[in-house]
Amino acid sequence: MFDKIKDAVSGVTGGDDLGDLPLGGFEKYLEGVTYPIGIDDLKAVVQGNGAPEQLTNALDGVGTSGKTSFSSQDDVVDSLKGQLKNIL
Repeated sequence: MFDKIKDAVSGVTGGDDLGDLPLGGFEKYLEGVTYPIGIDDLKAVVQGNGAPEQLTNALDGVGTSGKTSFSSQDDVVDSLKGQLKNIL
């Protein structure tokens, strides 16, 4: 799953150097999430799991694009494409 998240956030299928992008342990921020879940509830869970501010800011960015809920962990990752890269 880590590789899928790394690829999704970078928005590539190879070639980008993500440097020090803090993706290690990303899955732990999604622990305890029951899908489907609304964006505000998801933000509360990831904050409760100790997610960095960049992740909650990225979720805010997803929300401003009109996304209001997520059906799966893959849906979360797909929705974050580009958001974390723009913030970090």
